Amino acid sequence: MTVDSYLELFTTLFGWTIYNVLWDVLVATGIVYLPFIGIVIDNWRDPAEGGEFGTATSLSLRRLEIELYLALLVVVLAGQPAALTPLNATVLRYTPPPTLSEPNPVTATPENPDSTFGAQGFAGSAATVNLPIWWYGVLSMTSGVNHALIEGLPVVADLRTYEQQARLANITDPRLRKEVSDFFVSCYVPARSRYQRERPDDAATVTLLEEFGDTDPDWIGSHVYQQRPNYYDALRSTRPIAGWPYDPNRDTEYEESAPPEWGRPVCNEWWQHAERGLQEKLVVASEDTASGLAGLVVSLVPSWSTDRQRDTVAKAVLTNAPPIWSNNDLAALNRADGGVIGSVQQFVKQGLAGGGIIAASAFFSVTMTVVLLSLPMIQALVLLGIYAMLPLIVVLSRFSLSMMVMAAIGIFTVKFWSVLWYLALWVDQNLIASMYPDVSVFLELFANPGEHDVKRLLLNMLSTTLYLMLPILWSAMMAWVGVRIGRSIDAATSIITSPARDAGQQGGAIGKGLVGRVGRR
Repeated sequence: MTVDSYLELFTTLFGWTIYNVLWDVLVATGIVYLPFIGIVIDNWRDPAEGGEFGTATSLSLRRLEIELYLALLVVVLAGQPAALTPLNATVLRYTPPPTLSEPNPVTATPENPDSTFGAQGFAGSAATVNLPIWWYGVLSMTSGVNHALIEGLPVVADLRTYEQQARLANITDPRLRKEVSDFFVSCYVPARSRYQRERPDDAATVTLLEEFGDTDPDWIGSHVYQQRPNYYDALRSTRPIAGWPYDPNRDTEYEESAPPEWGRPVCNEWWQHAERGLQEKLVVASEDTASGLAGLVVSLVPSWSTDRQRDTVAKAVLTNAPPIWSNNDLAALNRADGGVIGSVQQFVKQGLAGGGIIAASAFFSVTMTVVLLSLPMIQALVLLGIYAMLPLIVVLSRFSLSMMVMAAIGIFTVKFWSVLWYLALWVDQNLIASMYPDVSVFLELFANPGEHDVKRLLLNMLSTTLYLMLPILWSAMMAWVGVRIGRSIDAATSIITSPARDAGQQGGAIGKGLVGRVGRR
């Protein structure tokens, strides 16, 4: 039997364990027999009040017999746990949906939960729990329907995972932060200044800009600066860099008799070196804060060259680093309206509206992340409560047939939330793909704070609304359906018992009339 989250592996077992405990308590205290006493009293009262014990009495006894049979049927099917339908921990399993980072996820079971559930918390669940026949059938049916629908829906790309991981990527090593700062000052600033001054438009530069985009010169790993002459190939660090060995052929400004501990690498080598290069260090840093980000980029754009894929990861890390290292900061400082006056102008013109959009976009992004993580857990806990309280519902409903159907609809409604969330996920991914049809634009802008904030705000609002409103709308619709079905079942069963009830009432009226006539004589 398939469930919809790691937590549900254990809340299902604990929920039905509590059901068994509560049912045993109701049986031991005799509460479970009270509905039968109520049925007997109701069917005795009408003819007794009428004072006639002829045909009406026999029909009322028939009505009593029918209601007792129906109540016993409910007890057998939906009340008493049966050994014929045990819920074994070995049959419960949960397989997470495949993602870009994990295309073949591991199937979790209570024995191998692949999580801390069952190991640190929710430990000690029963290996086997007996379920009433009706509820076992409801669980099997809802599980089969849900996962058949999910498997039948189109596969999603899970682009949100990239956004979340890209936002987490950062530099935690202070030595790497210092090295990036040194590269920024020694290599990028002089190269950027030369590029701004010369504005080259030769064929080679135009080709590079067409391949890597017009924004390529705006970040420290620019291919224009790496591949065009007189840029990174002609620049070196202004001071010795830890980790770079001294090279007498390169570091000629030092006496060979008293060499420094470290050398001053050329900017191209400093960025491109396979082991000590800054690009490699940034990719490694991404794994420390956003594990799997590099693999996500490869999955999204497998046709790109390895160097371009690694550049995307490095950009994500630098975007979340302090502003002095980011391309946006340098672009801001190189605008014609830069400086204090320009900053004041930009604040007056864009600060209020732009700040509000950025804040709202960030709020919805954080909200969506929290919602996506919490929804399956909320579902599992709601189901735990439903399973645990079912014995009381069964008894307090006086073993009603309509209760069986309405409670089954309730369980199916909550379980169906998983399908609705998958549908919302599918719509969300397609909206992202539609609004960012160019994957390179998506990779560079979608997770970059301050870029396309209105578009990202719209996406986050729509997606959050889908995840929350679809289950609410579905639950409201099913509540109406459940009430209608419950009334229909009550009406159908009343056809069986109403003749006896009507006969009892009529017999009582006849008896009262006869007594009145005798009294008048």
